[in-house]
Amino acid sequence: MSGVAIIRSKLAGNAALSAVIPAASIFSGAVPENTQIPYATVRSVGTNQRNTVSMGETLKQASERVQVTVYAATYPSQKSYMALARAACPNANGTINGFQCDSILPAGDGPDFFDDVLMVYEQSQDFMVKYAR
Repeated sequence: MSGVAIIRSKLAGNAALSAVIPAASIFSGAVPENTQIPYATVRSVGTNQRNTVSMGETLKQASERVQVTVYAATYPSQKSYMALARAACPNANGTINGFQCDSILPAGDGPDFFDDVLMVYEQSQDFMVKYAR
């Protein structure tokens, strides 16, 4: 969950992204019912912990794949929001949201989707977040 907290913190703290998707509309996990677009979700895809023979370290290094998905009313806004989300999570390190982050690296973007029931455009971007837990 630390990778999710790190990425959500980067997104919510970014002025350019928060101008179009408010921090309160950037969700970790489930999205509340009747949420209005635009919004974004941050979810963990999977985590690998660096294991050592002794496993005696106080903090263990973990690599977590985190997926950010943006939801928009139009295709151009979907592309714009996705570009802002990518820019909000640059190759970064240091203490982020209370976690010691070694690196945030882009790990591939997802396809364009359109939900014709909800009338929502969406796209995702994955990030590899390495941190101590």
